[in-house]
Amino acid sequence: MSLPSPQRHAVVVGILGSIGQLLANQLSIAGYCVTGIDIAVDDQSAQPHTVIQGDVLRPGNEMKQRLGDAQILVLALAQNVLSEALPQLLPSLRSDCLIVDTLSIKSEFADFVATLDVAQPMVGINPMFSGDLDPAGRPVAVVTYRDGDAVARLVEWLHSWPANVFQMTASEHDRTMAYLQTLGHALVMGFGLTLEESAAPLTDLFELAPPPFKVMLALLARMTKNHPDVYWEIQSNNPYSKQIRSRMLAQLGKLDDVVNTDSRLDYHLSMAMLRNALKPLNPGLENTSRHLFEQLDQAPKAIEGAPESLADYRQRIDHIDDQLVDLLGQRLGLIREVAQSKKDHQTAVMQPNRVVQVVERCKVRGRRHHIRESLIEQLYGLIIDEACQIEYDVIGGPRESLYEASPSAFTSSAEKTQ
Repeated sequence: MSLPSPQRHAVVVGILGSIGQLLANQLSIAGYCVTGIDIAVDDQSAQPHTVIQGDVLRPGNEMKQRLGDAQILVLALAQNVLSEALPQLLPSLRSDCLIVDTLSIKSEFADFVATLDVAQPMVGINPMFSGDLDPAGRPVAVVTYRDGDAVARLVEWLHSWPANVFQMTASEHDRTMAYLQTLGHALVMGFGLTLEESAAPLTDLFELAPPPFKVMLALLARMTKNHPDVYWEIQSNNPYSKQIRSRMLAQLGKLDDVVNTDSRLDYHLSMAMLRNALKPLNPGLENTSRHLFEQLDQAPKAIEGAPESLADYRQRIDHIDDQLVDLLGQRLGLIREVAQSKKDHQTAVMQPNRVVQVVERCKVRGRRHHIRESLIEQLYGLIIDEACQIEYDVIGGPRESLYEASPSAFTSSAEKTQ
């Protein structure tokens, strides 16, 4: 999606949720004036966007006015609320307003939309990650209900994050999500409920636990942080969820039978079958597992009430510094690959719009951690300046000043590195 004019407006309903915040921030980076709507109360000073507290099932005059100005309406709502709210919101919308839902399950809503007299283009997206993560390079599923030019521009915009976009039908989406979400979430929840029912001493177990156990606990902690309705809809609304849970339970039953009958050969055969199934993804998965386990072993203790000494704090800081340097090395290594690609395809080195996009996106992310914009600008001024130097080293040609090429990206810095 090309950068729109400052007069373009977007409304994000459910802006206080993680996906609502993610999309509001990304729309803001793309140049939209974003208005958030949420029924919850929140500290307005912590929000970079205008937020209206209100009930979309009973839209008031101010809400209707904001909806009427919007070129994009994002509905980051639970399905039961969304289905009830949409007919209330449609009369206030422009005919060319793009309606975007973020439901985890698409089939039932697609059937519902088919019964409505909707003039607007409509599309469903499903970011396959929580909204507090950096979206760059992550997958986003897209399901189109009512096509149009605005849908194509949305897909282009998602690519610019840059996200990996997967377009599919509602049925294909839900069948895929049964594997990607229903199965994994059910296993993690079953793991947690088993520990809870057993009254297992988690604090003691965590100290002794091997990495796989810690990974499962970390996944469980991640799930319990988010709203339960997200996971409830995945289990209850997906028409393929019951079948995938039944298959999972059947496989656990087979494992129980194999062990109870002392069928060691069958167990070995099952492991061999799994090893062969994973061959196309290895050794990548094995390396990922090793790196993940190394991070778990180095992770600081997060047990409430455990005192930390100055040495503990310094060790944690040193660990984060190591990660920063490693990530910086990876970033600059990628820049060298990008430079070679630009050289091969004769692409311009200095791209001011991309510089602005990177810096603005990082500013938005920095606000969550109360990081000064001037610090973000100074940091990325140095990083991008070094990246430009790498590109010129690879491609050649006269060096253009970063700050002369992209002055709008560095408006808050107290200092500007020349």
